[in-house]
Amino acid sequence: MARQLLSTVPHLLLLLLLVILGTLVRYAPRTPFDPVISGALIVALALPSFYHLSRSEGVQRGIALAIGLSLLSMSVEAIGVVTGVPYGWFHYAEAIGSAAIGPVPWTVGFAYVPLLLGTTALAGRLLPYHSLATRVAASALLLVAVDLVLDPGAALLGYWVWSEQGAYYGIPLSNYLGWFLTGTLYSALVFITVRHPLPLETAWSLLLITCFWTGVALGAGMLVPILIGAGIAAFSGAVLLRKGLWFRQSPG
Repeated sequence: MARQLLSTVPHLLLLLLLVILGTLVRYAPRTPFDPVISGALIVALALPSFYHLSRSEGVQRGIALAIGLSLLSMSVEAIGVVTGVPYGWFHYAEAIGSAAIGPVPWTVGFAYVPLLLGTTALAGRLLPYHSLATRVAASALLLVAVDLVLDPGAALLGYWVWSEQGAYYGIPLSNYLGWFLTGTLYSALVFITVRHPLPLETAWSLLLITCFWTGVALGAGMLVPILIGAGIAAFSGAVLLRKGLWFRQSPG
C-alpha cells in the first residue's frame, strides 16, 4: 500500500502543475505562437483518453470512434455557431487554432471528445447495473458540471465569444441546456457503440483537463467554477486512485 501511495506522487505533482499552469496562463504575454501552444496542450491532454479507448476497442476501431465522435461534435458545433442552436449565439476566436469544419477550429474535437469518453467511462463503470438511461443521464450531467468549470475560463481567455452576456460568469443558460442535450445524445451513442465498457483509465484526460481549467478559474477568482472543478477532480481522482488505475494499461 505504501509503495502504491508513493507511486502516485509524480501524478499528483502533474495535476498540481496543471493547476498552476492554468492559474498563470491568463497573465502570460501574448505571442504569435499562442494558437500553436494552445493546440499542442489540447492534443496532449486528449491523448490518454484516446490511447485507452484504442486499448479497449482495438486500434483501428478506437481511431475510427475517436474520429467519428470528433467530426460529429464539430459538425454540431458548426451548426450551433451558424444558427445559435442548441447553445446560443457565440463564435470561436483564432486563439485555439484555425477553422476546420465551417467556423469550428480543428482543436474542438480534441477538446470535447476526451471529456465525453471520460464521463461515459465513469458513469458506465460506477453504475454498471443501472439502466442505459440512468448511465446516459449521469454522463450528460457530469459533462454539464465540467463545462461549468471550463466555459467561463475559456471565454475569459478569448477562446470563444458570446454575443450576449449570461448570468453565470457571462455564460448564458442556453449553453448548459445545449451541453445537456448534446451530452445525452453523444453519451447514448458511445454506450451503444463501444463493444466493451470503457475502462476507467479513459477518464484520465477528464481529470487532467479539469485540473487545468480549475487553475484558470483560480487565477481569475471565479469561486463557483473553482469549487465545482475541485469537486470533479477530487471525485475522479479518488476513483482512479482507489482502483489503482493511474497509468495502468487497460486490457486489450
